[in-house]
Amino acid sequence: MIPVRDTSVSRGFAPATAVIILINLAVFVEELRVGEQIFQLYAASPGDVYHYLTKGTGNILAIHWSILVSAFMHAGYIHLLGNMVFLSVFGPALEKRIGIVRYCLFYLAAALVAFYSHAVMYPTSPVPVVGASGAIAAVMGAYLVFNPKARILTIVPLIFLIEVVEIPSIVFMFVWFLLQGANGYLSIHSQTTVAWFSHIGGFLLGLILGINMRWFK
Repeated sequence: MIPVRDTSVSRGFAPATAVIILINLAVFVEELRVGEQIFQLYAASPGDVYHYLTKGTGNILAIHWSILVSAFMHAGYIHLLGNMVFLSVFGPALEKRIGIVRYCLFYLAAALVAFYSHAVMYPTSPVPVVGASGAIAAVMGAYLVFNPKARILTIVPLIFLIEVVEIPSIVFMFVWFLLQGANGYLSIHSQTTVAWFSHIGGFLLGLILGINMRWFK
């Protein structure tokens, strides 16, 4: 499923979301300029944290800086485009509800939690974790809390055709989360290039913080 826009939530211009998208685009341009070397310079893996905790190698502040930088890096055009589409659909409504400052802090915290959600499952993995999808998953979780009755205009690829339909946000999120859980379960005993548990951890964080921000102010 590919979200196009939320049809029942008034969004308007969201400057923080726009800046986050621009940063992602700028970092990707830098990736194209530098090449794969940029992943060696900035990307972080669960193994980096594991080796610091068990052998004392590395610098914990530098590792966490790399984790945050990695959250703005992407492995290719499709990876980048998909993430930016999801962020542009769900980010503005959440930004309007919680404010620019809280939204930015929320996004950065989600990037860290998403990384560690993956690291818990693959603590020694040397594969770098890159991409904004974990943080965006948190945005989706919080979006659902604030907009449970919203409707998402969605592209649904079928076998021989493509349908564009409006789907209630709770249905969209349920199906999306179910797919992440299924893929995460299937990847538990194998190395995967997709950090499914980053998506799961990010989304659950978004739900928790969204509930806290909406009902326990």
